Amino acid sequence: MMICNIAPRSVNLQGVCRVDDAHAWAAGDGGMILATADGGRSWHAQGETDKDLRAVCFADTRTGWIAGRDGTLLHTVDGGAHWERRETGTDRNLYGVSFAPSGRVGWAVGDSGVILVSVDGGRTWRPQSFEETHYTRCFALDERTAWVIGKHGSIRATTDGGATWEARPSTTTVDLRGIHAVPGGAVWAAGRGGTVLRSTDGGASWAAAETGTHLDLYGLWAAPDGRRVYTSGDDGVLLASEDGGLSWAVLPTGTAKDLVALAFAPEGDRGWAVGDSGTILNTRDSGTGWTPQLSGIHKDLVGVHGTGTSAWAVGQDGLLAVTADGGATWQAPATGTDELLWGAHVLTDRRHGWVVGAAGTVLATEDGGASWRRQDSGTDRTLYAVHFTDRERGRAVGAAGTVLATEDGGASWQHRQVPGDESLYAVDFADEKRGWVVGAAGTVLATEDGGASWRRQSTPVAGSLTDLHVLGGDTVWAVGRDGALLRTVDGGAHWERRESGTGLALWGVSFTASGEHGWAVGAGGTVLATADGGATWARQESGVAGNLKAVRAAPDGSWVHVVGDGSSVLTSEDLGAGWRSGVASTGRNLYGLHVFAEGGRGTGGWVAGDGGTLLGSRGGDRWAPRPSGTPANLYSVSPAGRDAAWAVGRAGTVLVTRDGGASWQRQPSGSLKDLLEVHVRPDGRTGWAVGDGPTVLATTDGGATWAHQTLPEPDGALWAVDFADDRTGWAVGTGGKVFGTRDGGASWELQPGGVEDDLIDVHAVDPLTCWAVGHRGTVLHTRDGGRSWQRRDAGTRQNFTAVHFSPDGRTGRAVGRSDTVATTLDGGASWQAGTTGSGVSLWNVRVVSARESWIVGDEGTVLSTADGGTTWDQHLYSPEKDAI
Repeated sequence: MMICNIAPRSVNLQGVCRVDDAHAWAAGDGGMILATADGGRSWHAQGETDKDLRAVCFADTRTGWIAGRDGTLLHTVDGGAHWERRETGTDRNLYGVSFAPSGRVGWAVGDSGVILVSVDGGRTWRPQSFEETHYTRCFALDERTAWVIGKHGSIRATTDGGATWEARPSTTTVDLRGIHAVPGGAVWAAGRGGTVLRSTDGGASWAAAETGTHLDLYGLWAAPDGRRVYTSGDDGVLLASEDGGLSWAVLPTGTAKDLVALAFAPEGDRGWAVGDSGTILNTRDSGTGWTPQLSGIHKDLVGVHGTGTSAWAVGQDGLLAVTADGGATWQAPATGTDELLWGAHVLTDRRHGWVVGAAGTVLATEDGGASWRRQDSGTDRTLYAVHFTDRERGRAVGAAGTVLATEDGGASWQHRQVPGDESLYAVDFADEKRGWVVGAAGTVLATEDGGASWRRQSTPVAGSLTDLHVLGGDTVWAVGRDGALLRTVDGGAHWERRESGTGLALWGVSFTASGEHGWAVGAGGTVLATADGGATWARQESGVAGNLKAVRAAPDGSWVHVVGDGSSVLTSEDLGAGWRSGVASTGRNLYGLHVFAEGGRGTGGWVAGDGGTLLGSRGGDRWAPRPSGTPANLYSVSPAGRDAAWAVGRAGTVLVTRDGGASWQRQPSGSLKDLLEVHVRPDGRTGWAVGDGPTVLATTDGGATWAHQTLPEPDGALWAVDFADDRTGWAVGTGGKVFGTRDGGASWELQPGGVEDDLIDVHAVDPLTCWAVGHRGTVLHTRDGGRSWQRRDAGTRQNFTAVHFSPDGRTGRAVGRSDTVATTLDGGASWQAGTTGSGVSLWNVRVVSARESWIVGDEGTVLSTADGGTTWDQHLYSPEKDAI
């Protein structure tokens, strides 16, 4: 069984570097740095930054560098035990870093043509070029020879240590994402649309290879002799060449996750591929077979139980995480079920245990979780919790007043009658006879005969009680919705409400055996602690913003484990003074956003994002996942009323719902190109989708059929489309292209945008007024239907990703990379740049009124303001326990 720190929710890994067969590093979103010293059998987190990281490079097992967002450059000289941030002199995002084999001279590249060089092993950096382009990767062959690549087929090379950089004609205009060179003049570049370029003369000339794929390619690696070459990209595609890149064959990887970076041994037989959702794959047979070493777990954990140094956490899709060393490492054994698991109980022998979950699931193990067998519970109702007093006697509780009992270790389970039919969420016993159960509507049930009979106890709350902890004797604690914190010291004859200091939902509670120290956890990363037996409670800093669902403390307080959304696992060994995160709980990157507005305020809407993520809200205050039925990244969502909506994404994906998101059906788009935005008119029949190619699809029958529309220029990609009415619309894309139509897309004309920077979003205020935004702070507008476009100064050079105006056209916001928000209050005459304080890249915005706006972005970020942007509130969403 592989030991691993569970990969965080949708923390996409962007770079990987192999030093030898034992040592490798990977880096990615949210400051994630993973290291292995045993060939990938275990991966451990390093570093303390929260910046998105994009590339990693090591010269040996001790000396390495990482580049990332906002000019971040990290340096280590002790194998990652300590990472120090180096001054770069830029706040531009950095996407590539590469050092010569000596480890003395290296380069880093990024936005706005940034090229930085270091000649002292990465301790200091200075600029060599600030060309007006966007560089994505770099590769250092030696201390004098290096290449950089970027947007629109840009390739530059230096042979004098960077004193001069020469443009090399690449014969393509697609964005390039990967570069690799070997001694002797062979160089390869890879990029969008399955592009692979090959040069045999140091980049003086290039030839395009036939790869047989249209998928975007990112990762690139070549053997020192130039014969064996690999490239990887979207949807888990991996191509291999044995003739220096002249011909290519597809290798099966067993994953549909995007593979962004590659690293191999010089022979090309052993290596790693990393990518989206924390995926790390390993091969030891030249890519013929791949083994997941981190499988990209991003599922919510909702229950935890432990004894000694062992703990088990359970959650979505049959997920079980087990630690035997106090939380330093976690195993992820297979349970044999994909049902949601709600509760676990492990005996003090650390070998016998049970887990329960949806559809009456009961699983048992006798070998510490290495193998599981299913037990017949006799019910198909959801079971939320389980408790055993020894290897024979156990109780399980669940939906609709379900209480089950076993006297033979679960070989057989019997139903027990209880007063009422409220769902029951937790069970705990003081001894073989005395126990309590809590549940919906403030329910507390107690037994004094081992569960043969139960009686109801009175409580001062009406909301759901979600967890309890029996201290022994007559003292019991319970927690629940709305910050409920209850205690009884007389066996439940009287329950009193204690002051928790929060109105947020609490989902877990646990105490040390003495009852002196205790913890309650809940929504928004809440951790409450008491050191005086519950007389007073204080908030502890958990370091996470996601919802925390369960807590378990060792009897002596030597450890406390907390689990929650996104595979969050927090451990404290100092009574909660400090928390160590086994997982950084982030969310899937969110790209598409629509907010319904009534009476000048937001009243719900839709959000779309990575991995088929669809969130829906009826009132705007709570966002909940909707079942999209696809793992494909979704980039845009457009509704036609409250019940009907369309979403588009990777590889021509088009989804539709007509029941408010309860179900989604796939529509045949007739395209395999990535679709980046969709716009559907209120009639629910007329719509357009745009994307790579460039692609324009149109429907007049609600998506039953989609037809290609023709553009006057067939190159590049379209990033956005918007229509002011059924006939007047605009589409924008790469190279500053603006296309307009006045006949519903039957014909499109190229309009004079006057810029060359990529335009990423467009918003039509009315048939004459339209706004477009893009790279390097570009803001354009027209007030004459597109016959002329003017540029506005937004006060920033950061890349914009979206723009939207209030219905009256006066208040507008443009959002972008590195938490950028530019605001206008005078119809776009002037703009003021600012931030939300979230620290993440922002991907979409909706302006409801002068005071209310909504934004979505990286790491599951959903933000809103009700005061014109003075403050921003974060909206957390929980797929599971929020429903209780």
